[in-house]
Amino acid sequence: MPQYGFHVNIANCIGCRACEAACNQEYNSKPRTKRRSVIVTDGVGANGKPFMRFLSVACNHCEIPACLHACPVQRYVKDPNTGIVYIKPSKAEDAVNGVDCIGCRRCEAACPYGAPQFDPETMTMDKCTGCLHRITSTTLPVESRVPACVLTCSSNALHFGPLADLEGTKYGEATKTIGSAPDIADPTATNPSIRFSNKRA
Repeated sequence: MPQYGFHVNIANCIGCRACEAACNQEYNSKPRTKRRSVIVTDGVGANGKPFMRFLSVACNHCEIPACLHACPVQRYVKDPNTGIVYIKPSKAEDAVNGVDCIGCRRCEAACPYGAPQFDPETMTMDKCTGCLHRITSTTLPVESRVPACVLTCSSNALHFGPLADLEGTKYGEATKTIGSAPDIADPTATNPSIRFSNKRA
């Protein structure tokens, strides 16, 4: 099974938040939850000059997803063809059968990256699906079969596909694992499917 994931070029991100807007539009999301967020960090560098850095983050679709293993009602699925981790859409009979999301937030507590989001209105969890419906579409043009955030990014900071295609020098410099990125938790427990580079390309 190829494992799909995101590549983020930190140097290219300009903090425009178009990725956030595209995600919200794709899912008709309300401000209660954010499937994708832009983290802003500023400070003074080693050279004494001030800096501001933007980092677009969402679910990392981990090889060993902590959220999936924490869910007591098995609402999480790791897609066998892409490795994308998503929450099964609710059906009317799920609540009756005791297999609907119960809003216990164990997945939220288990995830080191803050991907699962609690919706206080529905009292259920929400998170990035990697736009599985887009990447598996047979009707969209091939170039559009990527997550909405990637399609919308005008600064070439976001990419998506099989990890084997994202690694190496395709995006300007050798991509690095999540442990090399700033402001991101230790990857050893979950092996997240995300790669980073930090050179304009």
